[in-house]
Amino acid sequence: MKILLDMNNSFDESISNFFKNFIENESWVEWMTIFSCFFIFFFVISLMFLFKKENRIIGILMFISLIVGYLLNDLVFKNIFTRDRPFVYFNIEPVGFYIDGYSFPSGHSTIVSSGALTFLFYFIFIEKCKNKTHLAYSIIFSIIAFLVMLSRIALLHHYFTDCLAGLFEGAIISIATILVYKQIIIQKEKKSLHQNEHIDD
Repeated sequence: MKILLDMNNSFDESISNFFKNFIENESWVEWMTIFSCFFIFFFVISLMFLFKKENRIIGILMFISLIVGYLLNDLVFKNIFTRDRPFVYFNIEPVGFYIDGYSFPSGHSTIVSSGALTFLFYFIFIEKCKNKTHLAYSIIFSIIAFLVMLSRIALLHHYFTDCLAGLFEGAIISIATILVYKQIIIQKEKKSLHQNEHIDD
């Protein structure tokens, strides 16, 4: 897999070459840098949810998926694939802010997709699409996640496939988080039903 990633991927290279034309535009770089920092938003919002009783569960689930995504991506996958970043390939200095480490998968993409998709899947599969306010949140979170991933490619910090892999990784983590939570709910319901039957006897 590492050999495939290190090969000259014409698709990745063509996309990075396109954005390479914009990195001398200071205004473009500033906006992309701002968007890139939006990944912090998901940590903040998950912690804010913890202080509201009606949103506490989703806050916990989001925070868990964010932490799992960060640790799994940066401590495991990046050290397995060890792919150089686009600016290394083009032999230019990183723009926006200094960054080091490996490129695949994108940590920012994993984090924002973990946060946004956990919220979205909670809205769909746990709330059954009943909370219209959470529908609006899901749309906003998805837009923010998209802007973060776009910025990572635009700043030449990541290839397109890095962000695509991060999105896939975040989706798997989110699905796993929701499935585990649903299983906990099922077990609690079974336990409650068993206790009620025992009382009736």
